[in-house]
Amino acid sequence: MRFFLFFVFVFCLSCQKETPPKNVSRGIYYWKSTFKLSEVERQTLDSCKIKKLYFKAFDVDWDFTKARAIPKATIRFEEDIPQGLEIIPTVFITNNVLKQTTDQQLDTTISFINKHLQTVLKNKNFEEIQFDCDWTISTRERYFYLLRAFKKLFPEKHLSATIRLHQIKFAHKTGIPPVERGMLMFYNMSNWKKPQIRNSIYDLDAASQYLATLDKYPLPLDLVMPIFRWAIIYRNNIFLTVINNIDNQALIQKTFLEKNDNKFTVLADTSAFGISLRKGDRIRVEEVSAEEIIKGSKTLHEKISSQKLTFALYHLDQPNITFYGNEKLAEIYASFE
Repeated sequence: MRFFLFFVFVFCLSCQKETPPKNVSRGIYYWKSTFKLSEVERQTLDSCKIKKLYFKAFDVDWDFTKARAIPKATIRFEEDIPQGLEIIPTVFITNNVLKQTTDQQLDTTISFINKHLQTVLKNKNFEEIQFDCDWTISTRERYFYLLRAFKKLFPEKHLSATIRLHQIKFAHKTGIPPVERGMLMFYNMSNWKKPQIRNSIYDLDAASQYLATLDKYPLPLDLVMPIFRWAIIYRNNIFLTVINNIDNQALIQKTFLEKNDNKFTVLADTSAFGISLRKGDRIRVEEVSAEEIIKGSKTLHEKISSQKLTFALYHLDQPNITFYGNEKLAEIYASFE
């Protein structure tokens, strides 16, 4: 009898289907207003076998003086996009636009965004458009109306939208955007304006609070991980400014700074990094090691149910690439495959 039960158990195990490997495309974001690649950036695209380039077409922000939405930081192409790269133009819309736009203005705003997008994308071949907006419960209906309108304007194109972690956890409140795919932004996990936060860019402990229902999210998901870093400066425990591309190594050598973990205290009034610093100002460095990114990547590999998806990094910029190196970047990409 025992032998029979053991045989049945082994037989049942052998009949279970293994989960097929994910079909993963490698992507990267380009978040600058002038498109001109350095040789280092080109080498990364080639070395890491990146197939998709998400570039910011322009920002849409609210002009309180004119009481309407306006374009900002429109991309300017100083050279052609390398052959073999699939491009996904991305439009960033501030939540202020959705807050301030009246229902009567919404169609006009959509028309203006469409015309500007058509101008930027003239003679460009693309299959997908992505919208990036940290919408809220109060702006959900207007944002979703805008997305449905663009699906009608570009019926032959795929439409995707960025998804923040809080929009995963509270999907029953924030809603599911009416698009074909979501791009899960696995960074900016805490409020970076709060001085007590350890690392607002990336914190796996903080992220774990949002992931319980990730595998049940009803929209197919792609994934983007951070390869940027910055230093956040506080004065009297109040947020002052952010300086990009600053890491611990750059600050530890400064004699006017006292280090404590990933935070520094200014010891004397001085000028540095293009700003004036006062004694007592505090600087928090936020950077993410390749090992931490890989750890998060492996966790999400199990939790994201999509079998076909894009794994992307944010963003393509020479200081970011130099900080990690192509070998480490390739390891990060491979960790999700």
